[in-house]
Amino acid sequence: MSSPGNWGSNEFGHYDPNTRQPGASGSQPGMQYQGFGTFSQPQQPPQSPPPPPLSQQQPYPGMVSGYPAQPAPTPPGKSRGPMIAAIALASVAVIAIVTTIVVLSTSDGGSQAAPPPPAVTSTPSKPTPSATSAAPPTAANPQLTPLVPGWQVATVPKRGAVYDVPMNWKLDSNPEGVHGFGPPDDPVTMTGVAEYQKGFCTGAPTSYRAVSGATARRGPDDTAVATETLQKFAAVAYTRAGQAPVVLPGPPEQLQLTGGVPAVRITAQITMPSPETCDSATVAVSVLATNNDGQSSVVFIAASDQNVPDSVPVDTLKQITQSFRGAPK
Repeated sequence: MSSPGNWGSNEFGHYDPNTRQPGASGSQPGMQYQGFGTFSQPQQPPQSPPPPPLSQQQPYPGMVSGYPAQPAPTPPGKSRGPMIAAIALASVAVIAIVTTIVVLSTSDGGSQAAPPPPAVTSTPSKPTPSATSAAPPTAANPQLTPLVPGWQVATVPKRGAVYDVPMNWKLDSNPEGVHGFGPPDDPVTMTGVAEYQKGFCTGAPTSYRAVSGATARRGPDDTAVATETLQKFAAVAYTRAGQAPVVLPGPPEQLQLTGGVPAVRITAQITMPSPETCDSATVAVSVLATNNDGQSSVVFIAASDQNVPDSVPVDTLKQITQSFRGAPK
């Protein structure tokens, strides 16, 4: 699957679905905003005073006028040759006496040399596990309990919602970051995004094999919104070389989300006539619409490449969409 435009970080900035225009970019680096268009340059750090002239510098310890002090010469003394000779003769005599005592003591059995200490044997320690073994993944929001055991909870602050994904999915570090599909003037956008196998395509760090996120779309009821969103998402996300994908939707499903909230889900198979590099020829998409007020619905989308190694099956996509629910108060 080709990567979407992450409009929270690229040239378009954040997309505003109300005005259908990209939002303004942030302030320039190195400047501090002080309100109403006034910028100020950051203050420069104070300069340290220049060092004093050499003539005023204090000499280093042990130095005279800045140069090392020379040691005083040792006055000549008496010759030490006779004393050294006397000490050497006395040492030879002592060694001869000690040797005689040791020989006599050994010969009469009075004392024996101590036996050598026993050899020390050590038990080899057990091998420790390799430090390079992969650690199990950690839940992104451990304070939230998933509906699906063993999964993790993704948050969608913009929609006041949460949902569950498997532990090997990567959640956007900024759940309010906008991911856009299609042109900036008429896109399908998502926030609270989670991705599977992000960066799998060489040279495309924002590529993925599966993606999920929430948005809102206009329409008179949930069924109409789910149908229109599915067609729109397929067109903007999977058109290649001017060729629109083939969309085979299943029948609308009437669901009850957590808390008895009604929803409509449509799951479809999408086929691309001319897939590009790293694309899969077929994609499964599950679109859920809920909370329609007569004008628009909250929409949740989950899509995954099919017929590729370790692909996310359709049943898992349905588990993900079924877990969509209001955030805990």
